[in-house]
Amino acid sequence: MDSKIYLPPAMGYMQEYTKDKKKLAQEFEAILLKEVLKEGFKGFMNNKSFQERLYYDAFLENLSRHLALNGGVGIAQFILKNLKD
Repeated sequence: MDSKIYLPPAMGYMQEYTKDKKKLAQEFEAILLKEVLKEGFKGFMNNKSFQERLYYDAFLENLSRHLALNGGVGIAQFILKNLKD
């Protein structure tokens, strides 16, 4: 008999966000907004050093998270409205 031991996932990022559907929808919206903002800043980022690009990446992540937590653009509300339990 071939027995396998599967360890439960560690308490962390995903467990924190999968407990609450509203938080999960807001996190998805924040990630999507960050990708949209990165595309908008792409032309501005030409000829920037690694440190400057890292700074702008952190800035865009915090900006997108702040936007999503304070109403966002409606993606999280749309997901929650159309989510079937």
